[in-house]
Amino acid sequence: MSVFDSPGSSLGDSGSSKDRTQPQPSEWGFNSWWRSLGDLRLVPCAIAVWSVMWFITGWQWGLWLCVGVSAVCALVWVVLRRHATQVVIAWGMVTVVLAASVVVGGLRIESISFSPLVQAAEKHKVVDADVVIRTSRTSPTWGIAKVEATCLKATIGEKTYSLRQPVVVFVPSASAERWLDYPAGTVLRVSARLGETSREDEAVATMKVLGDEEYVRGPGALQGVVESMRSGLREAMVYSRDDQAALVPGLVVGDISGMSMDLRDEFRTTALTHMTVVSGAHLSVVLSFLSLLARYLGVRGRWITVVCVAGAAMFVLLCHGGPSILRASAMGLISLIGASRSQGQGSGVSKLSIAVILLAWIDPWIVRSLGFILSVLASLGIILFARHWADRLSTWLPRWLAEAMAVPLAAQIGTQVVICWISGSFSVAGVMANAGAGPWRAPATVFGLLAAVLSVLSPFLASCAGFLAGWCAAPILVIAHHLAHLPGASYPWPTSPAGMIVITMGCLMACLVIPWMLSRRWLVLVVSFAMVAIMVLPPYQPGFPGKGWQIALCDVGQGDALVVRTDHNQAILVDTGPTGGSLATCLRQLGISRIPLVVLTHYHSDHTGGFEEVVNQFHVRTLLVPHGGGDSSSILTLADSRGIPVVRGQTGSSANIGEVRMVVASAWQSPLPSSGEVESPEDNDESLVVRFDTPQMSVLATGDIEVLGQRVALKNPSLIAVDVVKVPHHGSAKFDPLFFEATGARIAIIGVGANNGYGHPSTSALSELSNLSMEVIRTDEHGSVTISHSQDWRIVTTK
Repeated sequence: MSVFDSPGSSLGDSGSSKDRTQPQPSEWGFNSWWRSLGDLRLVPCAIAVWSVMWFITGWQWGLWLCVGVSAVCALVWVVLRRHATQVVIAWGMVTVVLAASVVVGGLRIESISFSPLVQAAEKHKVVDADVVIRTSRTSPTWGIAKVEATCLKATIGEKTYSLRQPVVVFVPSASAERWLDYPAGTVLRVSARLGETSREDEAVATMKVLGDEEYVRGPGALQGVVESMRSGLREAMVYSRDDQAALVPGLVVGDISGMSMDLRDEFRTTALTHMTVVSGAHLSVVLSFLSLLARYLGVRGRWITVVCVAGAAMFVLLCHGGPSILRASAMGLISLIGASRSQGQGSGVSKLSIAVILLAWIDPWIVRSLGFILSVLASLGIILFARHWADRLSTWLPRWLAEAMAVPLAAQIGTQVVICWISGSFSVAGVMANAGAGPWRAPATVFGLLAAVLSVLSPFLASCAGFLAGWCAAPILVIAHHLAHLPGASYPWPTSPAGMIVITMGCLMACLVIPWMLSRRWLVLVVSFAMVAIMVLPPYQPGFPGKGWQIALCDVGQGDALVVRTDHNQAILVDTGPTGGSLATCLRQLGISRIPLVVLTHYHSDHTGGFEEVVNQFHVRTLLVPHGGGDSSSILTLADSRGIPVVRGQTGSSANIGEVRMVVASAWQSPLPSSGEVESPEDNDESLVVRFDTPQMSVLATGDIEVLGQRVALKNPSLIAVDVVKVPHHGSAKFDPLFFEATGARIAIIGVGANNGYGHPSTSALSELSNLSMEVIRTDEHGSVTISHSQDWRIVTTK
């Protein structure tokens, strides 16, 4: 029995098997596929609900706009109601749903403004509150824990309010580890200062914890069993390799706490991250397995439905059943039903539309959730294409393998446009990685789930199931590791409107071509070999990096990675950007294979996150670091393990590397310890300021120095006067105009991520640079950039 056969029978029919013949080629045309979509009248209703909730949760005027649109739609329907056509009936359905959404969403949103927490947050009051932990994570650089919680009770002034509203709790580094050890469902009493959240956030307020927390009670009995199963799953992996033991909990319940940053980067590069994020696919696997197991044990009829519902409920609890888990479960159930043979695509699309409407009514903010958007698109792709493509593949592949390859391929096509928009890159490796890893995901998830369940009964049996789960996860790890390190694993993709239109049209064309291709074995092999060839070669962009380039700024998102060329294949690297910033790809595009010196201006993660990737893939000879600038332990430990000499920067220290002369213009160290804040002024101002002189130009690397650090650097005016300046702190508003003026630079380059949320670069900084007649180049708009100078200045960008 195939995965697509199981849901229709398991969730409703009597259990009798039906003879389902293999589709004939004549049945595979576009017209027959289109007719199979059936009744799509609920699709406009779902789009209308999504649009209403998006506007209402985004802007104050959004509610009144939606009220006006609803009134216009109702007026049009009144005029046309005498004509009982299908269009008029559909218009009436949209109008009713639209009006209901305005009422439901409007009441939900506006009622929050009267919440005591919201009113207290506007004044940043200190409250005593009881909060129940939902999920938690920690900042990789500053050790601050960010905890998603629900506020049960709050004492504001002399009044105590009973509440049940979502909040985000920020815990200082001194208490972060203790908070991370608390299981989900634990109730704590804290004293905290409230902060405001934006209208787009589901959380009504932020809480900055003051002092120690008070333990109130642990999770309930059922939640205790769930936490025991989660920890039992980790313990059951004792006989597996470390990377397998880290991956399996992610595949089963989305627990990636054991995955190294390198492993996460590999999954991100190969578009396999969705496997470790709880999604509808998880539930699809679980329900398919339970359905098959129940049938094997003789369960029939409606009892199979009971088994599947119980399994779905247990799965939600095991994954810490928050809103995102409920969303993923709903999408998974819809995908499984919609892709089944006993249900047409039209049935699946209708059910998906109903799920979107109901989930948006329950939680209006869910329409702004990236996970929700990806889940809906992935479910839609599976419903529309998975069974059809599996039919094509099954003409020359076993049915189970055809389905295992068709489902992730359909999901990727459905989500590709959004993924390109988010990441700014197109993963060539993603197509092959998903096709290759897809068949191993289901058995790894099933065995991992068995290990979690058996852990409360027999640790030995759990370890056996865990070993099998690890064995099934091994091919996924091999695929991710090898494909991620190919030079052309991913290509930069412009996120401009034109770029998004091109990728959208490309996906639509792929939807038409893929079915034709999948039924031809030789063509699939040819395309596969072509993709391998593309990945083996470094990404090529016409004109980039340009002949004779001297300095480059890689587009690594919200972070810095400055490259100063010293030889035809060697360069100095200043900062390594954030984790997953595609720095290795940029360096290969520049033709760099050896790095005689890495300079880390300070230790914040947007400047050091890619260091491990660099030392793993390139030969690094020396590391230059500041005396302060944040927590250096992980960086120095890694450098020591690789035998890389570490040099502490001193003001005035210099070195000649190839034809480049390097001088440390400023290496200030604060006499006070770091405050531990996320944007610590002390850490930023302790950034190394380094000048590089090439045969053609001079450039100043400034790290994240703010006003104080810039004034310290001004003490050496001759060292900071350059041709090109890397603008401090991504163009932050915290700058000294005299510093910009003292550099005298003709070109200002800014490393910054698109839609970064920090307001970088600031309008004031851009205005000041413009007033000084500097040409401003920024990576969010121009991509990676190279600069050369012989007789004329030449700037080459990737966007």
